[in-house]
Amino acid sequence: MPTKKKHDTVKFDFRGLTFEVDKTAFASLKIQTALNLGERDPRAANEAMDIVCCGHLVDYIGRIPDADGNAPDELGCSAEDWAAFTSAMAEAISAKN
Repeated sequence: MPTKKKHDTVKFDFRGLTFEVDKTAFASLKIQTALNLGERDPRAANEAMDIVCCGHLVDYIGRIPDADGNAPDELGCSAEDWAAFTSAMAEAISAKN
């Protein structure tokens, strides 16, 4: 039986906070397919993003500050702040070390 692939993770800073994401998961076809089909199956996309966020998706949504550094309210970050976060995340994942 083949051994499981070790997942590479990367930590990155976003608006003064540190987050960790799974580079191996982000590169997988299964995760990319789920993310790309998010409009048809939002639950699968959410689960995929949780895997990329190392199981901390809900925590991250509750921690991502706005552009001025203010913490989110009890509903979590805004869609705009989430978009900025995912852009920074993709940049960190694709960075060559």
